[in-house]
Amino acid sequence: MTKETVKQFAIRSTKESAELERRTVPAGHVRSERVERFLAERRQRG
Repeated sequence: MTKETVKQFAIRSTKESAELERRTVPAGHVRSERVERFLAERRQRG
C-alpha cells in the first residue's frame, strides 16, 4: 500500500465516522484563526 492510499483511506474513514456520530461540519463553515493555527502546528509536527 502506498502512503497516498493510506492517506485516502484515513480521510474516508474519518469522514464516515463523523457522519455516523452526527458531527459533520456544515457547508460554508469557516474555522477560527485559533483553530487554523492549532492545525498548522499539528501538521508541522507530522
